Amino acid sequence: MSGRYSLVEKLSADHEVAGFDCGISPLDTWLVRFALVNQLAGTAQTYVILRAKRVVGYYALAAGSVTHDESPNRISKGLARHPIPVVTIARLAVDRKEQGKGLGSALLKDALVRIADAAEIVGVRAVLIHAKDGKARSFYERFDFIPSPADPLQMFLLMKDLKRALGRG
Repeated sequence: MSGRYSLVEKLSADHEVAGFDCGISPLDTWLVRFALVNQLAGTAQTYVILRAKRVVGYYALAAGSVTHDESPNRISKGLARHPIPVVTIARLAVDRKEQGKGLGSALLKDALVRIADAAEIVGVRAVLIHAKDGKARSFYERFDFIPSPADPLQMFLLMKDLKRALGRG
């Protein structure tokens, strides 16, 4: 990853989002039309990496829960039959012009550190992502995410595995 990029920071109205094109239209539209609205409503927080003021990559985090049936045994094992608390990486995308430069991995790592920090304050059993396709699934598997028994594109990372990977467990 080149020094031409900013550190990851929270999305603001000053950031240029128009023209963002990751190649997946719903991810582009969400950033342009809904990311800041959702952030202001408190339903998702979006973090961006910039070149100048132009967003070249982003991810969004949201609180959530899953049922035992949706989660792999490693996630639900030993828990009561209540919903399981998760942090969802709701979106993660890199502009096509910047793909292949390590930004996706850098954004995911930043998200995972923020989630681990949040887990020190609030109960979080796992990280959840919804991979868009097989290529995205392969990307997340490289970071030890495991598929749901209900949907192979819904993937989890157990919080204790994340903390161990970060040297915190």
